[in-house]
Amino acid sequence: MDGPGVSFAVLSDLHFMAWKETLVPVEWVPQVVDCLEDAMAQRPDFIVLNGDLTNGKRRDYDLAFASIHRALSCPVYSTMGNHEYYGYYEPDDYAPAPFSLQGAQQRFLEYTGLPSIYYAVERNGYAFLFLSCEAYAPDLKDAGWLSDAQLAWLQQELDRIPAGPVFLFMHQPLNHTVAQSENTLPQSDALLTILKSRPQTLVFSGHTHCRMDRVDQLVHQDGTWFVGGGCPHGEHPQFRFVQVYEDRIVLRLRDCRQKRWNSDYEFVFSLPTLTCSSPHSGGGEE
Repeated sequence: MDGPGVSFAVLSDLHFMAWKETLVPVEWVPQVVDCLEDAMAQRPDFIVLNGDLTNGKRRDYDLAFASIHRALSCPVYSTMGNHEYYGYYEPDDYAPAPFSLQGAQQRFLEYTGLPSIYYAVERNGYAFLFLSCEAYAPDLKDAGWLSDAQLAWLQQELDRIPAGPVFLFMHQPLNHTVAQSENTLPQSDALLTILKSRPQTLVFSGHTHCRMDRVDQLVHQDGTWFVGGGCPHGEHPQFRFVQVYEDRIVLRLRDCRQKRWNSDYEFVFSLPTLTCSSPHSGGGEE
């Protein structure tokens, strides 16, 4: 049987951080790097880093991209989460200019080399869309924020993409979709309306750090599949791995600690309908 047309890994909430006084990486960084190396060993066509890659400081980005360049040899596509704006709490890191949302976004673009904080990629005829959190303030309680301009761009992209599956990546999940997604995105209603206009979309998120083999981390709602993210450090380091064939999409889950696939977790979505033929038999509720 022919292999997949596209395969990719999805990780979020890597949280690369270095201590200000010493520049020494925080304690979970080696575990994150180990997961990146394990993801690369699966020979993906590309890897998605779906928000909270860093804590926003220049030293964090230096550490992150030194690690990424050593561990990965495939294209990398990133989104901004809330932690990319945490320079808010250390404004001298942006001196002589004051901290600003635009400054945080420009720093993200400087390191990632991306053309915009939201953008589209086409791989082997498939559409991949990447959204980013555009604002941060303590009152938002780490919720995402999507501008009217970003939402309008998304609608235009969905309108122009030919029939077929669409893969959408964003850090904060839409409200009341995957695990622990209460008050995570103020623009959820507007985004849901847009997604209803384009069935056969899979939305990958992060942010919550919940185990990815939870039953409530894969949700079908109004024609859209919502796929929740976890993180590659802590007690249950995991990443998702997606294989796109002509007639199906296979969603797998990698246990980074054991260096093995979760044999009880594999979903197969038939194309073009995105009908899921595999029941969930996943793990715990942490």
